[in-house]
Amino acid sequence: MTITSKQSNPISIGGLAAACGVPVETLRNWENRYGFPLPERLESGHRRYALELIPRLRKIRMLVDAGYKPSFAVTASDEEMDRLLLCSSEAASERSGPDTAQISGWLALVEQMDGAGLARAFSRDWNTVGARRFIFEHALPYLRDVGCLWERGAISVAHEHFASEVLQTFLAEQWRPLLPVAGHRRIVLANQEGELHSLGLQMAAILTTLHGVEPVFLGPNTPLRDIIVAATAQKVDAVIIGLSAVSDPARSASFLTDLRQGLVGIRLAFGGNDRLPAMSNIEYIPTLEDFDRWLDLLV
Repeated sequence: MTITSKQSNPISIGGLAAACGVPVETLRNWENRYGFPLPERLESGHRRYALELIPRLRKIRMLVDAGYKPSFAVTASDEEMDRLLLCSSEAASERSGPDTAQISGWLALVEQMDGAGLARAFSRDWNTVGARRFIFEHALPYLRDVGCLWERGAISVAHEHFASEVLQTFLAEQWRPLLPVAGHRRIVLANQEGELHSLGLQMAAILTTLHGVEPVFLGPNTPLRDIIVAATAQKVDAVIIGLSAVSDPARSASFLTDLRQGLVGIRLAFGGNDRLPAMSNIEYIPTLEDFDRWLDLLV
């Protein structure tokens, strides 16, 4: 399209980059890959860009900064962009500025599937803020953001699994050196039989050690009989069962009821699924924050 500067007062790509906060190289890359922003042509043949492109490019930049893929952000509708930016703004307001920047950096490494870089970032943050703040102020918001991005289609299932697995591996390496000395209390930490994901259980193990309690960590997919044997042999004070949020409530309730019958004089609690009915002598611990307070009372 040929225009004159008098018709729409277009600007150069450098001016466009400065106005929307997106580097020139990135604008060219988006144009080549996604067909936006498209330049117009002066009568002289020079490429120029309409000022009307600036608001949309600013929104695209904000979405990318929030962790969305450029391929998604550039092609999103105006209505979808406004809705997602509102949601991202509300989520960010719940965290402090430094934490938001930290988590955004982690999400960028997830998008790149840079496992070594993500593990190093976790380690640096752990050493800087400590175990408890790492879990509550960084790891949990990070996991919520990963889940939110996956639900919106901003990242793939593979990215979501990758993000969780790298964190789970990192946490598993952190709590064993924190184990307390002899003469302490013990609790069993296990997932229901058939439950294969133990990320929440790894965070529970860290909190347990911070309270001077030894976790007898049985991990995912633990048969009921093995839990009873371990709890009895180790003379533990309690058994904590991690459930999936999507586990079948009736099946989980039956598992816990059978487990309760096999544990004599040992407290039994569970977390992870709030759809189970109330059960006699079985405690429900809704969140990790609640589990942290529960450990205070145990000690």
